[in-house]
Amino acid sequence: MVDHPGLEPVCLNVFSLQNALNIYRADYGPLGLQGIETRYRFLAYRSFVSWCWGFLGQRIRVVLPSCVVRRIRAEFPDSQGRYVGFRPALD
Repeated sequence: MVDHPGLEPVCLNVFSLQNALNIYRADYGPLGLQGIETRYRFLAYRSFVSWCWGFLGQRIRVVLPSCVVRRIRAEFPDSQGRYVGFRPALD
């Protein structure tokens, strides 16, 4: 997946992610994450899911390929190296 030519423009381009943030705000309100890298990382994960699977809904989660997670984390690293990882949806 990381070699696919669509990954960069859809998930790693900051202008695409800024647009994704505008759409997120219109649908859900403010994004309650601090730090631009954290926001971009969150939006990159969401953009990847949307690109691959379309809209899944709030309670449907998928595990992202580790190569994609590593690539997104490399592009938008956490300054202290803290990452959450996959969390299943709450019932």
